[in-house]
Amino acid sequence: MEKNVTRRRHNKANTCVRQENGISPIDDRLFSSFVEHMGWAVYKGVYEPGHLTADAGGLREDGAAPIRPLDLPLIRYPGGNFVFGYRL
Repeated sequence: MEKNVTRRRHNKANTCVRQENGISPIDDRLFSSFVEHMGWAVYKGVYEPGHLTADAGGLREDGAAPIRPLDLPLIRYPGGNFVFGYRL
């Protein structure tokens, strides 16, 4: 007894590359990162107003120092899953 077999069609994809089309500049903000809201990684880590090393905005210098050499144009907070579940 023969089983019914579904046959798939394979579509062909075509690509056309035109050298006369210029490439747009890429915004540096695309190469950014985020600080996730997990445990002490933000509170009592990077952000802690009143801490001895905190600046006027509450950012701890000892928390920001390891991040600074990455030379990121933008660091988003909150990022990742915290934003996903946030409700206004």
